[in-house]
Amino acid sequence: MLVVAWTAHFEPAQAEPYTLVPEDRIKLRIVEWRPAEEQYASWQALEGTYAVDDAGNLSIPIAGEITAMAKTTEQVSDAIATALTENAKLPGRPFIAVEIAEHAPIFITGAVETPGRYSFQTNMTVMKAVSVAGGFLRRGETYTLERNRIEAAGTYRSAALVQRDLLVRRARLSAEIAGATSFEIPAELSGTPDIDKVKEEEINLMRLRRIELKSRIDAADDLSRLYSQEIKTLEAKITTQRRQIDLAQREFDSVNNLASRGLTDNARHLSVDRGLAEAQGRLLDLEIALTKARQSLSESEQGKLNIVNKQNAENQQEVNTIELAIRKSAIDMQVARLLGEQADYSAQVAGSAQEEVVALGNIGKTFRITRRNGDGSYSHIDADETTPLLPHDLIEVGTGVASQKSSLPQYPQLSPAMLANMAQEDTSEHLEPTKRRHDD
Repeated sequence: MLVVAWTAHFEPAQAEPYTLVPEDRIKLRIVEWRPAEEQYASWQALEGTYAVDDAGNLSIPIAGEITAMAKTTEQVSDAIATALTENAKLPGRPFIAVEIAEHAPIFITGAVETPGRYSFQTNMTVMKAVSVAGGFLRRGETYTLERNRIEAAGTYRSAALVQRDLLVRRARLSAEIAGATSFEIPAELSGTPDIDKVKEEEINLMRLRRIELKSRIDAADDLSRLYSQEIKTLEAKITTQRRQIDLAQREFDSVNNLASRGLTDNARHLSVDRGLAEAQGRLLDLEIALTKARQSLSESEQGKLNIVNKQNAENQQEVNTIELAIRKSAIDMQVARLLGEQADYSAQVAGSAQEEVVALGNIGKTFRITRRNGDGSYSHIDADETTPLLPHDLIEVGTGVASQKSSLPQYPQLSPAMLANMAQEDTSEHLEPTKRRHDD
């Protein structure tokens, strides 16, 4: 066994209340006291199961984004109650019940019956994880090991294809944001089979999106031209109307002068006055129409800018999502490679002759934990059966000869490039290999 001292190191942490991590799922129940009805009412529309996302948040309707990372269920319950009270403007705080429906995963690889992804359990140890994975691998199951290796290889290839497509899509979106009409194949994909075909598909999509964007901009330009023409017409009408008002004003002044000397009747005076008022009213209508046309032109021009800005914002949001997916696919590839290499090693041990085992000594089990630290780095922890686990741990189960250190299994290490890639993730990101099952 390796480094038993780790057990004592983790025991105090287990006494602390469990705090939530990404991929934990919680069950939410909400009850509100309604004084008018003198009874408790359940908020069935909001009740259900919610998952902690990669950023460590819970998305609850009405309450909004609730920070759950590193918080207990009681703290999350209090935060949800506060948010609901404020956002829904409730007269009193609702009663919130939060319980863990499913823990985040752990990953088990190596000499176990069913390596793969499993839900973490409170106070889980390495031995409990091995039990969940079906126990230690039995000798002679070369068929099972071979199938594990093939499944791992298939998972690796699938993850590699996904990563290839994501990298090309990210390059296309970045080019669209920059206003370019084409893009270069990412350097890490140079020489990848079928990469030119993948690029051609993205170029065609890029062309179609550019045509759609131009069509929308052209439509906005046409609308702006119509408003501009309307403005010119209204301005010309206003100029003409003002001349008419000047003539009507002169006529009114002349008739008013004659009326003051008793040289014209009141009927003519009223007619001229009415004509002047009508001309001024028409001028006011034209000026209001001109103001509306100018406002519509401004809105049309702003709408044209919003078309481009909205597409760039959507592209940037998709790029951010792709960045996360690329990092996850890289981890999927690494875990699949580890599973395949561990299966190959275990197959050699399982095929060893009994006399060789006796000569070398008793075959023992070795355990190693790969755990992400808070600063983004990774620790490799030599453990034993009683070592406590944390969510997202990767447990590698190997076999070794107790009497000879040289016979201990050599575990594959995470490559420097992979560690650098994973170190760029925020603390909420985690391993997500595909769960692998097979028959005994």
